[in-house]
Amino acid sequence: MIAGVPALPAAVFGLPEWAARLTLAGVVLVVTAILLWVIGWIVPKLVARSRASEGPRARQTQTAVSALATSLRYIVLIAGFLAITFALAGGGAAAALSGGALVAVVVGFASQRFLVDTIAGFFILFEDQYGVGDIVRLEPTGYTGEVRTLGLRTTVLRGPGGERMIVPNGQITAVRLLPGGLRRHRLEFLTREPDLVAAALHEIGAPLARAGGPWNAEPRVVRHDGDDGLTRLIAVVDVDVHREDAVGWLAAAVAGRVGDALASPPLQGIDPSHR
Repeated sequence: MIAGVPALPAAVFGLPEWAARLTLAGVVLVVTAILLWVIGWIVPKLVARSRASEGPRARQTQTAVSALATSLRYIVLIAGFLAITFALAGGGAAAALSGGALVAVVVGFASQRFLVDTIAGFFILFEDQYGVGDIVRLEPTGYTGEVRTLGLRTTVLRGPGGERMIVPNGQITAVRLLPGGLRRHRLEFLTREPDLVAAALHEIGAPLARAGGPWNAEPRVVRHDGDDGLTRLIAVVDVDVHREDAVGWLAAAVAGRVGDALASPPLQGIDPSHR
């Protein structure tokens, strides 16, 4: 006995010392698995309950639950690893030293990226940069979607097709919040018949806006007349980030409607002020 901590008995339940160590390690492993299962069972229920309400407070609750869940998982895993190492080493002072040395080696190899991601996640949470339920664009990846989970190490987005995008927090260099889940697109039409093109934009875009389509208002048109008889029409529209392919459809529909009135195919892109 050293420092009041007894070494592992030579036998547990009448087993040899090596078997006793394996038994204790197995018990710790089972307890760790049960705790992880309990966390995985409780967290979805808490998240579902918080999603039943709306508003900033509900989103803050979802974000807090998400961060707490990932933190508890890491705590349980690290504690289980240390306990298993301690049990296998025999439970005495030598076990503590050897277990600590082993942990130091593992941490030395694996912690660099983990710590970068975790520290970045801490500042995201501390500064309330974004939360569960927000529609964001993450740079430099350009991934855009709804934040489904925000943990200390990763951010999980849901894309337009329901796909899950998992981004390590340490790789996020900038975040663009998209209010209402909309992103601004622009279409440019070069034509000698601007009134015809503008009318086609109105006839195609306005009904979709009224029907709750991929944009909440019809395209806003800006006209630039040139000296050569050509007019450049710029149509700006705020589009649901989950339905951005509708912008290409709008451009094709207008081009198909006006036919030869266009001097060149329409140009399409993200509005520079909303990248």
